[in-house]
Amino acid sequence: MSVEKLLLSNLSTIEAEITIAKLKSYGIPVLKKSKGTGELMEIYTGANMYGIDLYVPSDMIELAEELLKQENETE
Repeated sequence: MSVEKLLLSNLSTIEAEITIAKLKSYGIPVLKKSKGTGELMEIYTGANMYGIDLYVPSDMIELAEELLKQENETE
C-alpha cells in the first residue's frame, strides 16, 4: 500500500478539477483535500476560498509531476 504525497496545493476549484481529470485520464488516482471549511463553502457557493490540495500515491508522484510539466509546456 502506497502513502499519498502532496502534488499541488492551494488550487482553486476549477484548477483542481481540471488537474484531477488530466491525472485520472493517465490512470493516476488523486485524493482531493479541502482546507478548513472549504468543502462546505464549495457545496454552497461552488467555490473554495481556502484552497484545495491534491495528493497522489507516492510511487506515482514523479510520473504525475512529469505529466503536468509536459501539459504546461504545450499550452
